[in-house]
Amino acid sequence: MFDLTMQRLAANVGLSRQTIYRYFPTVQEIFRALSDEVISEIYADLPDLSLSDPNFVPAFVDVALSVFCADSEVVRVLVLASAIGRATGDWVQVDPEEVLSSALSTVPAEHRRVSRDPDVAARVLVTYFRGALYGWAAGFLSDAEFAQEVRKAGSLTVA
Repeated sequence: MFDLTMQRLAANVGLSRQTIYRYFPTVQEIFRALSDEVISEIYADLPDLSLSDPNFVPAFVDVALSVFCADSEVVRVLVLASAIGRATGDWVQVDPEEVLSSALSTVPAEHRRVSRDPDVAARVLVTYFRGALYGWAAGFLSDAEFAQEVRKAGSLTVA
């Protein structure tokens, strides 16, 4: 997927390069749009639970895993492309640490195993998750191993 060109994309989808350029000025913009779509899909299908429910994080993990692993070959590339985009300052996405910190601040402290402080608990959870995510994206973990590690990260918040 990193060898994607506008010419190859145009040929595969049956459009002219000019049509694709009208919507996506660069291949990087295509990756960004696809990555944003994956993130939006995760947040659009949030568990129907209160943030204060101790089962919210494990349910959220299940939603995220179903999206990430639905087309893991493509999503792995998108994870790596978005990491490059964020590292160069070209991309800004939702910060999962902020989202989790907000969610964890409503969870009773006794359900935050690693820290009673929701910011610290969120940082640990996200750090562990990112390790699993980038290991999976780089091909060091299978989908099943990735799911196992992400569930471990989610369990850091549930007593």
